[in-house]
Amino acid sequence: MATGDRKSLPLPLPLPPPRLPGPRLPWLGHAVPFARNPVAFLGRARERAGNVFSFRLLGQPVTFLCGRAAHEAVFHADESVLSPREAYRFMTPVFGPGVAFDAEPDEMERQIGHLLPALTSKSLAAHVDTMRQEVEDHLRTWQNSGEADLTETMNEITVSVVTRCLLGEEVSSRLGPELPRLFRDLEAGIRLAGLLDPGMPLPAFRRRDRARAALGQVLGEVIAARRASQGPHSGPRDMLTTLLTARTPRGEALDDTTVVGLLIGMIFAGQHTSAVLAAWTGALLLSHPEHLPVLLREQEETMRGDGPLTGTLLRRMHHLEYCVREAERLHPPLVVLIRKALRDFTHAGHLVPAGHLVMVSPAVSHRLPEVFHDPDRYDPGRYAPGREEHTAPYALIGFGGGRHRCVGTAFAYQQVKVIWSVLLRTFDLSPGHVGCPAPDYSTFIPGPRAPCTVRYRRRVPV
Repeated sequence: MATGDRKSLPLPLPLPPPRLPGPRLPWLGHAVPFARNPVAFLGRARERAGNVFSFRLLGQPVTFLCGRAAHEAVFHADESVLSPREAYRFMTPVFGPGVAFDAEPDEMERQIGHLLPALTSKSLAAHVDTMRQEVEDHLRTWQNSGEADLTETMNEITVSVVTRCLLGEEVSSRLGPELPRLFRDLEAGIRLAGLLDPGMPLPAFRRRDRARAALGQVLGEVIAARRASQGPHSGPRDMLTTLLTARTPRGEALDDTTVVGLLIGMIFAGQHTSAVLAAWTGALLLSHPEHLPVLLREQEETMRGDGPLTGTLLRRMHHLEYCVREAERLHPPLVVLIRKALRDFTHAGHLVPAGHLVMVSPAVSHRLPEVFHDPDRYDPGRYAPGREEHTAPYALIGFGGGRHRCVGTAFAYQQVKVIWSVLLRTFDLSPGHVGCPAPDYSTFIPGPRAPCTVRYRRRVPV
């Protein structure tokens, strides 16, 4: 056959993704093992079926894609093909109608653009001292020695930090001790059943809606007070101030519904992901205490002279950042990321039909041996110069990727580093449990399962 004839052969047609064997209840599909442990379910299925396969979840066909090439394809697909908006409709009760994923893609991009001035390097650096104050204020409630719940501690600290930095003191003073519970109720309302109908009359959904209404009312009152005040807000330039000074393409101020929704979306996403990342950073570090001497030496050398903690000093804490990155890799806050296929989508020789949910999993992908050496091993040194395993494209995706990568990632990292810098310099720490806790998959953002405690002894008793 001539070369030209060989070139004229038709390309093979894409094949449907291999389907996992179905359980006895076809509509329920694989919801039970997925809900129990989505990472183990997807990891085992990948070992059997490969990097592309499909299954059913509460009547919904799902196609799972894995690997760096899959991440690139999903994160950069046009939204008319793979839609985050259609996939995350269950978040509308949290953000509000017309906000974030409930908005058209162009409008959502404009809304995110309104947030960016509050998340620049300069703005983040201005928050370092506020973060430090909030951490130290919380740790003053600890005794000179004792034991504390790591997950609860990180939740309480990050609630205080996020509220002060993003919303200002008014919201903190109005809600005070109610804030951690409201955040917990919001987060607990993000459940698998929301894929069917986020308005189902479930107790968790009712608590979610009450928490959202309480936050919305207080934010509305603060917004009204800020708008009525003479001149610009006199305090630090928090995110609320940024949104109140933002303008639409027509030059109009953002309406209160949009401002409230964006604020709740940012504090919801930023607080719980930061709390979980901070808890895993500590749980992993304390379970591998051989890394503590390097971190303590870094703190002593960086903070020599007992000056104030600054953004510049934080950036010099390289080993601490490696530990945060390793926590993101081994236990990413977002264990699955999803899109809805609005049109047929082809990847790796497989045709994903329109109507499928398309799912990738940072938790599964972060354990690929072709990307991360000895991937099940806790090894913060993998991010050091000379190795830098995370710099391969689409390798570390704990906060997403592409145009929908979390805009608050730098805020989260800064917050976690401030928390652990203060803790490491203030206390001698050791784990209050044996081994590293397993993830708690009862929520969409799984932290360490209880018990996850830390024993502490204050270095300078008060």
